[in-house]
Amino acid sequence: MTVSLLHGQDKVLISPVEVIDTARLNKIAGLAAKEERSLKKVVRLMQDSCKTELERVYTIYTYIAGYYKYDLNRLKLIYKREIKRELYLSEVIKKKKGVCGDFSNLFATLCDSLDIGCYRVSGYSRNFNLFHPVRKNYYNHSWNVVRVDGNWYLLDVTFGMQHFTKKKFDKERIDYEFLFTDPITFGIRHLPADPGFQLVTRQRSYTDFRYHHFLWRISNTQETPPGDSILNKRLAKDWKDQLLEEAFAAQAFNKKVKGAGLKLLEVRINKVLDKKTKRKQLLKKQDYEDAIYLYQGLQHNLIENKGKKKYIRYTTYRILKLKQERDKLKK
Repeated sequence: MTVSLLHGQDKVLISPVEVIDTARLNKIAGLAAKEERSLKKVVRLMQDSCKTELERVYTIYTYIAGYYKYDLNRLKLIYKREIKRELYLSEVIKKKKGVCGDFSNLFATLCDSLDIGCYRVSGYSRNFNLFHPVRKNYYNHSWNVVRVDGNWYLLDVTFGMQHFTKKKFDKERIDYEFLFTDPITFGIRHLPADPGFQLVTRQRSYTDFRYHHFLWRISNTQETPPGDSILNKRLAKDWKDQLLEEAFAAQAFNKKVKGAGLKLLEVRINKVLDKKTKRKQLLKKQDYEDAIYLYQGLQHNLIENKGKKKYIRYTTYRILKLKQERDKLKK
């Protein structure tokens, strides 16, 4: 299926056989935005009002990009390391504010609730300055890969809302260029930690992304692999095993980044690791069990592949500390 959005029209041709009524779907997104606290009501509205997977994905994108604000103050605190954890979904929906990790998590959760295959992707991004330096040891962005009618597509809902012109935020415009973007164009600004999320047969290296900007687009003209079997198989697994596979792939792909798999894993479980979270939010025993499982899986992979001893020691330390904190909850 070829996907393209022809903007400025009420009805848009998405594929040779499917036309979506964007005016109707935009109204549904507006109604969903009025639900301040209930994710279930948002899901039910989209389920009842949207007929196809394509309509639902478009509506979710419009709902987040059009009615949520990028929280620049929170971003500054994250860069200063004064904030480590991501927002809980209930906080995101209530505040209608967040950063890329919050939005990609919300997008994936809504897709999952609507039985649409979707991954949250962590990696590197150049934002809107193509010559902006990429920080070597830091994943600075999150986006999504979504399956529509059996095929996988790339999207970045944060870029859909994030427009900076002379340091001003354009609140009115939704940019649909980052919905169903072709993988070659998407790859100019985005490099996933797991290369499988590039959705191309000839994958771009970390070094090429960091230093060569446009050259990859010129040289890479191969088609996207149809219905990537690896992503389809992974989707059937538990979320923890999905995350471990992604971490293993990141570790193997980018050996120049120290602890690439570990960094990816800790991005997703930062609520458990953040000391402030433990004082302000109620963490459940299962949160600790999940984190312990992930560290144990990563540790086993490091031992099996003769990874650096300092990372093996670090995972041992984390497992011990998490078990201690879990046991305190029992009491």
